[in-house]
Amino acid sequence: MHLFFSNKKIICNFLINLIFILISYPVFYYTYKFYNPNLGGKDFYFYYPLYKNLDITHTEAPFNMRLISSLIVYLFYNVGFYYDTTISFQNQHIDQRVFFNAIFVNWISIVITIKLIFQCIYKKTRELWFSFSISIIFLTGFGTIFFLFSPISDGVSILLITITYILYKKKNSLLYLLYILLLFQREFAFIIFGILAFVDFISSKDKFYIFQLILNILLFFTYIILRKTIFYTPLYSNQIQEDTFIISLLSIHIDTWAFIKQVFLSQNIYFIYLLILIINYKYKLSINKKHIYTLLLFIFTTFIISRIAVANNNMGRFLYMFVPILIIEMMVPEIIKLKEKLPDLFK
Repeated sequence: MHLFFSNKKIICNFLINLIFILISYPVFYYTYKFYNPNLGGKDFYFYYPLYKNLDITHTEAPFNMRLISSLIVYLFYNVGFYYDTTISFQNQHIDQRVFFNAIFVNWISIVITIKLIFQCIYKKTRELWFSFSISIIFLTGFGTIFFLFSPISDGVSILLITITYILYKKKNSLLYLLYILLLFQREFAFIIFGILAFVDFISSKDKFYIFQLILNILLFFTYIILRKTIFYTPLYSNQIQEDTFIISLLSIHIDTWAFIKQVFLSQNIYFIYLLILIINYKYKLSINKKHIYTLLLFIFTTFIISRIAVANNNMGRFLYMFVPILIIEMMVPEIIKLKEKLPDLFK
């Protein structure tokens, strides 16, 4: 009997994974077929030496510190994994096999991230279709389609952040291994987990969270030191020069329309969360204020970081790194409350 239920669980997991693959595969193929790095994705050219030859010395910072995703792409490329077809992007200096694997690795990362979101929601609710439906929100998010389905590092970054969040909630010691991986993949994660730890400590006074806050601050400064020394390149050195921080913050020159399009309008999942909050407030359902404080602090900090990095319109990408946490931690509890109230609303 135990074997029967065990096999049933394996089959169910396999089918869910297969469904996520089949749903997302057309977006992967469309991206490979029609994506053009020249139309807003020029970071790919910085990653290319890493993807093809794992060449750190000829890669500009901060791209030369995105080593985890680059290593995975490099391995797939050297194995010879490739789908040969005519694509829109043509460049005689770019190996199409590298381009394919860069997108492929991000697609696999997206599929795994969706599955992790699904598992987290299912553990909370034990409702299969509810968990499936909410996890698909991540797949259809603006940032997933336009940021993660691309040949840069965001897909792997958001997967590592999601795994780190799960370990953080469980207080699992593997969390520290993920921190090390993130040090060489996406330093912005230390901003995310630093803010989470700060708010969690304020609300709980648990020493675990103050340790996480201090550790994330130290890791962020470790990243700065590494970038100033071993991984230093002059092109974007203004991002790590203290004397430019205040100037960048005070001399705010934002292209308002570009900012609205690339930052504000790209956050459709944030808008869904806001809409749910408005509905719950209207019907006098309790709202978790801790989540609101966390989100406001995160948005404000992200704006400051994007200013210091002189990457104003990249703020939309930075904000999207938080979306799996937004869905699992913040959105789902509010949807559950609204879901329980729905029968009364339609009486």
